[in-house]
Amino acid sequence: MLNRVRNALPSAPARSLILLACGQGIAAVAGLSYGKLAAIYISPTVWGEYSLLFITMALLYSLFITPTLQSFKAALSQFSPKQVFTFYSRMLAGLYLALALPVLLATTYYQTPIFGIIWGVAVGQGIFQFGSNYLNATGQHRGFTLLQAGNSLSTLLVFTFVVIGFHQRTLTGIWLVLLIVNSSWSVIVIWRLFRTHGTPISHQETTAALYQPYRQYVGPLVSLAFWGWLINYADRFLIRIYLSEADVGQYAMGYGLGSKLLLLVAPLLSLLSPKVLQTRAAGKPPETANPLIGRYLIYYVFLASAVCLFYYANRDWIGNLLLSENYTMAYFIGPIVAAGYLFLTSIHLLELKWYVFGHTKFVLWHNVLGAILHVGFNLLLIPRMGITGAAIATLTGFVGQFLLACWLFMKPTKSVDS
Repeated sequence: MLNRVRNALPSAPARSLILLACGQGIAAVAGLSYGKLAAIYISPTVWGEYSLLFITMALLYSLFITPTLQSFKAALSQFSPKQVFTFYSRMLAGLYLALALPVLLATTYYQTPIFGIIWGVAVGQGIFQFGSNYLNATGQHRGFTLLQAGNSLSTLLVFTFVVIGFHQRTLTGIWLVLLIVNSSWSVIVIWRLFRTHGTPISHQETTAALYQPYRQYVGPLVSLAFWGWLINYADRFLIRIYLSEADVGQYAMGYGLGSKLLLLVAPLLSLLSPKVLQTRAAGKPPETANPLIGRYLIYYVFLASAVCLFYYANRDWIGNLLLSENYTMAYFIGPIVAAGYLFLTSIHLLELKWYVFGHTKFVLWHNVLGAILHVGFNLLLIPRMGITGAAIATLTGFVGQFLLACWLFMKPTKSVDS
């Protein structure tokens, strides 16, 4: 009887996937609710101003912080967790301190606290992602899920309290929400990580072992960050050049809704990351990850395609439900961007192999092509079709990028350790 009960229960991978999917479901509901409130209470012009500042922060973040976080995940498969935790926590602290000086100069020159607030948001975001990446890479799916869901829910609650309750429907109000949320969760993450690892080990011990692999891994990613930023954010600046900040706000709101497709792939990425890391830790060649990733990719494409078709068929109803009449121009943008994100999120699954086995040059190659396609099509289509042209450029660029990524994925390679 007991054996029959055990057999009826989901397997460990299935339980992990269910847990991660539930966490992403909570995050999705909170994120969509946040978008709905923003569409009601924030004007397109203010949202456009916020979007332009956000993508400026994203450029600096992706150049200096994201490569370090990617390297952190890969290092966990090669070195002891305590070594990795000590080295990368110090690296992140140094990077943020280096960025503090230009932020201070900008704050003094423009006589506004907004740059300091944005720096605080970036620090909190980096610490939060550092902790999330650690929990995910070490297979602690329950803790990872709690962090993700809790962060999304608290963002919704603080937005309601600050923007709606205190009528802070301004650019500063939006950034204050993110500062409060990110600062709070960074404290929780720091407490948990230091409780797990205790006192950091010596600087010499960690630097001697990890600095050279870190430099080799991060080098290509810095260039990659620039190309990735062009892919994901340059369209907003081009819209501002040709149109207006209100158009940026309309496009950014529709883009944000369409990009929620990332929530579908996030549980798969979280489930697959430890599995692919284990293949490298076991000394297996990169090709051993192909069947594993490919199987999940097929399931994902069927699911995501169905979601995209449903979204397109019901775009006006979904737009009214999740946005507001202030953003009717965004209703048609969302489904086009969602179709593009079907290809982008599929690329994210393929990239797992390259990040784990150190083949970041392949990530760079498909991103260079994607950036060229995105910027080229945006320059061609925005003057003729407005923000709809920008959405079509996004879709077209991701399709071309996906085709190259598939070819590179099937290409025989060796681990950088070989």
